[in-house]
Amino acid sequence: MAKYASRSRLGVPTLTEVSSTALMPLGTIVEGYDTVIDANGEYRYVRFGATVAEGEGVYIDDTNKCILADSDVHANDGGPIGVGIGAAVDTDYGFVQISGKIKVKTPNAVAAGGKVFLNATGGAFDDAAVAGAQVLGAEFDTADGTPAAGYAYVTAGRMHVQGQIT
Repeated sequence: MAKYASRSRLGVPTLTEVSSTALMPLGTIVEGYDTVIDANGEYRYVRFGATVAEGEGVYIDDTNKCILADSDVHANDGGPIGVGIGAAVDTDYGFVQISGKIKVKTPNAVAAGGKVFLNATGGAFDDAAVAGAQVLGAEFDTADGTPAAGYAYVTAGRMHVQGQIT
């Protein structure tokens, strides 16, 4: 993937770079550009608390640590959601995408234009309704299979999981 920060900022690592030490303040948000899909987006610098692959959803806590997002664990949390843009392992530092056109993991069939929900499979997204697990600020842009089997694109604006509804 060819992703890079679209605004000149000293000290910003490349968007797909991961490191065992923090290269900038956690929580920093930068604008970026993906040359593969010709789209802009926003990226947040985090510490990974789990192994994360490209397209997998993560829940970002208030210390900017992220773990795989899961409907069983994060329903009703109301916290921010990001998506892995490359491979990272537990304790790495790097960027996750939080807005723009984003490639996401979809183990089940999804329809373009559908609402986005967390799935019980950690890191996966679905359009099947799960109480308290809707990802607000996101909509499926394509059906599953585009750009590849097991993936779809979402259009998102600083996504977060639905807060407590009852």
